[in-house]
Order: sequence, then C-alpha cells, then structure tokens
Amino acid sequence: MWQLKNKLYLVKRIIILIFPVLFLFSCELEDSFPQIESITSGEKWTLQIGSSPIEVYSQLQQLGIEKKFDAVAIVYRKPFSKPEEIRSFLGLYRTITLQSKSGVIERVLIQFNQDKVSSIETGGAMLDDTSSWPQNTSDEIAIHVNDPIDKMYEKLLAIYQIPTYSDYQIILPDKSLEKPFDPDMANYDEWGFTFSYEVKPGRGGISSVRLFFKNGKLSSIRHEYNEADIYD
Repeated sequence: MWQLKNKLYLVKRIIILIFPVLFLFSCELEDSFPQIESITSGEKWTLQIGSSPIEVYSQLQQLGIEKKFDAVAIVYRKPFSKPEEIRSFLGLYRTITLQSKSGVIERVLIQFNQDKVSSIETGGAMLDDTSSWPQNTSDEIAIHVNDPIDKMYEKLLAIYQIPTYSDYQIILPDKSLEKPFDPDMANYDEWGFTFSYEVKPGRGGISSVRLFFKNGKLSSIRHEYNEADIYD
C-alpha cells in the first residue's frame, strides 16, 4: 500500500514538473515565426473565397485603405511586345517601363500623375531624368513631360515604327488600387500583396499574402506573417 501511494505521489510530481515545460513549449510555438495560414473557405479580412477577380479587386481596395497598402502584384505577368496589347488598360497604371530585349539593356521609365506624364527616366542600371523620349525625334512622336496620358498610345505606336525601338518590351508595374480594375488581371491565377505595421514600439509585423484563383473564382488565400525587432 505504501509503495502504491509513493508511486502515485511520484506520478503527480512528474506531471507538475512537465506541465510548465509543455506550457512554455506551447508559448514558444505560438510566438515562432513565420506563421502561415491557408484559407480555402469563408473569408480573411475583406477577402471572400469564391469571389470573382473584379469582386476581389474591390475587396482589395477596401482592405488597402484599412491596412495601408496601395497596390497588388500580378504574379508571373509577362512583358508585352507591342502597344496594341496594352491599349485598353494603359491608363489604369501609374508607370510603364519600355526595355530593350537584346544587347546592352536600355530602358525608359514613364510615370503618370493626374492623367499626365509626370516624369521620364532613361538609362540602363542607373536612370537619369529627361524631359522627353526618344531623343532626336520630332515633337509629334516623342513623349514629353506633361503630355496627357490619352496621347500616349498614339505616340507609342509611332515610336514602335522606329527600328531602334521596335523590339522593346513593355513592362507593367504592380496594379495601383487607386485606379479601376484591369480586366487583363483575370487572366492570371495568382496575385500578391504585402503590408506592415507596428506591433509595439521597437517591433514590427509584416504580412505577405498570395491569392489563388481557379475557374475564375478566388479558391485560396495563403498568409505568411512575420515579426521582427526594429532598430534605428
């Protein structure tokens, strides 16, 4: 009988000793990063599984205001080879890049603001500001700072008739959420965005999100969350 009581006492002591260890281990797991979740039903934030691309875009516009981000990436989007391919959605972006495909890389970055060309930068790895592009072409063909964006397409058509620029590829940036939906986005099955915020003084959190579409509907959301100390 004494031996049985002694064994029960030892078991209780072991449980008492193990419980705090398990609790601490559990806390460490909860605080480990990155934390990844996959959502395949219901919703996450404003994003609802089963929504169409245009519905998701509207949901992203709301979420962007809440989480303070202003663009969404169209993952694996390929460059375009001629102006005709971007005619219907050129005005839906804040910038475009035109870049040579062979030899020494030459490129031009054209930015828009309030439906006008706000800046033009040209060069290779390093870009320099300029007031017009291409150089040594007539004003009717060249793109100038302050040109209205609705004249861009006609000028691009003319520029692509010049042999030097006929093989330039057109690269679109992440889609600005301040502009309307681009129907071409529906042709891509993966979108992405990130946002960050202050967890507490000296520590920040960042969320990296991938949206996956299948048969024209949002099928899953992958959310990876990280935290790190911030040093000045």
